Amino acid sequence: MTDPITRDTPETDDTAAPALVPLRRNMDFVRLWVGAGISRFGTTVSVVAYPMLVLWQTGSAAATGYVGFAGALPNLLVQLPAGALVDRWDRRKVLLWCDVMRLLAFATVALAAHAGRVWVPLVMAAAFVEGTLGIFYQRAEQAAVRKVVPDAQLPAALSQNQVRGAAIGLLGQPLSGLMFTLVRWLPFAFTAVANLIGVLCLVLIRRNLRAVRTEAPKRLHVDIKDGIAWLWRRRFLRIMTGVFAGSNLVFQVLGLTLMVVVKENGGTPAVLGLVSAVAGVGALLGAVAAGWWSARFSLYTTAVLGHLVWLLLMPVLALLSSPVAIALVATGIMFVASLFNVTGNVYMARTIPDELQGRVMGTSAFLTSGANALGSLVGGYVLAHLGTSWTGAAIGVLVLFLTVVVAFSPTVRAETRR
Repeated sequence: MTDPITRDTPETDDTAAPALVPLRRNMDFVRLWVGAGISRFGTTVSVVAYPMLVLWQTGSAAATGYVGFAGALPNLLVQLPAGALVDRWDRRKVLLWCDVMRLLAFATVALAAHAGRVWVPLVMAAAFVEGTLGIFYQRAEQAAVRKVVPDAQLPAALSQNQVRGAAIGLLGQPLSGLMFTLVRWLPFAFTAVANLIGVLCLVLIRRNLRAVRTEAPKRLHVDIKDGIAWLWRRRFLRIMTGVFAGSNLVFQVLGLTLMVVVKENGGTPAVLGLVSAVAGVGALLGAVAAGWWSARFSLYTTAVLGHLVWLLLMPVLALLSSPVAIALVATGIMFVASLFNVTGNVYMARTIPDELQGRVMGTSAFLTSGANALGSLVGGYVLAHLGTSWTGAAIGVLVLFLTVVVAFSPTVRAETRR
């Protein structure tokens, strides 16, 4: 079978100039895209089902919170070491082992649910393991894309990944609820099968996904420090990481505000779900457009225009009462978010050296995950003490600050002229 990237060189030769072929004929990219997508879809189904299983089985809101905490904890504990280790190891083996171990974890929960013996510590352990392996998987997949796709096709490839993620987010939650309603163990069994299919796809990848390191691995903490230092020394990336972390904080506050606005105007959970689904369509459309957009516009242009759009839409969301109007505004916000994600990921993939991909992306994810956690705390406090209108005003002030930073920073403007 002909290698879709390097037609006349061995699969381990990473120095040859790649022959440009359509992504749909690049079978290694297709296998990675399909395998990772099926695995991620299964995980989305089960992650939504974890709290439902505990709440319906035990009736304890506290136990449900413990499970949610266990699943979120890896975002703070694992991001940095995961990035360093992924840069040391064969990324295909990382993806395979993550799928295999997640398969075992989900199968264990499915068997426990089938037997009617849901033990909260077991579900917490499974949630923590899945969260940890999910981070390793994400770091490895992000770095692997650059190994199977030529640089010129990165915008299209990462746009397709974003489309896949938006579609998974749109379909995963309702499917999880439907499966759980039919049989409580079904979401976890479904995910175990999805991981098995992911393994089969990844086994067929022919390209060498291992990072080409120019120096021997150091101690783990030194490798982690190298990733942090590389990001810190690039002032442009340092500023943009701060901007994206600020945007994540805004999104957490905005999400809580949206729920409160819908509830205060007499909306039901079903209405909130419908609003979220419509917003998910906006994310999907943005992902579809992102390949075309990111190939033509810089990260600077995208960030400036995107923050200006957010500056117009986000504060308004807190003042609306109609679910239809809320859904339409949320659709525009999520459309821009997808453009941001793809354009930022393309820039990072092209800029970060291959041997540092995991570490630098892990550092960035660690900072943005911290912003997510902070946003949840800040959002709850501000909404409780100020109400939705003033929270909307606070969101507008923060977005205005981020817009000014991006638009008028000499470092950011200089970078886009290179």
